[in-house]
Amino acid sequence: MAASHWPARRPLTTDTAGPGPRIVALGGGTGLPVLLGGLREALFPRDRLASARRDRLTAIVTVADDGGSSGRLRDTYRMLPPGDIRNCLLALSSGRSMLAPLFNFRFSGSQDVGGHSLGNLILSALTEIENDFCEAVEHAGRLLGICGRILPATLADVRVTAEFDDGSSVAGESKIAVRRRHIRRVRLQPAGARVLPEAAAAIEAADVIAIAPGSLYTSLIPILLLEGVVEAMSRARGRVVLVMNLMTEPGETEAFTAVDHLLAIRRHAPKIRIDDVLLNTTPIAPALLARYSAAGAVPITIDREILQALGYRPHERDLLRADHQIRHDPGKLAHAVIETVANREAK
Repeated sequence: MAASHWPARRPLTTDTAGPGPRIVALGGGTGLPVLLGGLREALFPRDRLASARRDRLTAIVTVADDGGSSGRLRDTYRMLPPGDIRNCLLALSSGRSMLAPLFNFRFSGSQDVGGHSLGNLILSALTEIENDFCEAVEHAGRLLGICGRILPATLADVRVTAEFDDGSSVAGESKIAVRRRHIRRVRLQPAGARVLPEAAAAIEAADVIAIAPGSLYTSLIPILLLEGVVEAMSRARGRVVLVMNLMTEPGETEAFTAVDHLLAIRRHAPKIRIDDVLLNTTPIAPALLARYSAAGAVPITIDREILQALGYRPHERDLLRADHQIRHDPGKLAHAVIETVANREAK
């Protein structure tokens, strides 16, 4: 994998153009783009795009994915997996670029380019041209006119290994949930992989560090296991906010409550600081619940008293999107995250 050569940058400051906090969002999968889409609308008003500073919003994206198009490109070209990065690029696209539909296009079939996203292929090509994955992401961001910055969590070729309660184990993010066994612990291979220095700097300078909703063991915890992430959070001036998932996830968090999620995070990252937990309290339509329940997913129990006893500040909000799927509403979620800045400043 090509080494990255980051240019020297000015220290991050708070003199952003116009109102708005500086937010860092961590995660991957489908949850991080939902949060980013809402934050893009909130932090980058269309009438002030030209004057808005990009460091108001930074996405730090997991690169442990090894399935689908990303996994194939990763194995073939020895590059970081592009899929989660591509989804974040699309979420932060300002809508001024005509390339967004192309980045989102996926080829049909299973031969040659079949199954590949065109955006993944473009990122692969840009990586070859730039000889640098980070520069490729920057280049793609300029093509799409994104608001904010997107950083891979690490440049290391990391893989996730899971150990189950029955003593068995499996290597590879895409293979973990399909085992449908209770996960005891996940680890990164190689051990000791470090966070990208610019990602650590963004965390330390943020007003809010938001851990996005997503797969607990395969999207969220792998970022927290990188050396330097938890340490950067401990030095950060801003609040650390965990966005709780709406539903349990088959193969990862069956029967988990909100407290179970936090205890799993603490078990893997004992020194982590999490200040606030965002929780949805809007009832979900029974017909929709029945469909998800048939697949083994149920709403996450809040257990607010235990959260408070453990030192977390629960924030119960309407975070649900009115849709045929159970997912967070980007605008509501962004508002709730930004609200934690006001809570901090009111103290």
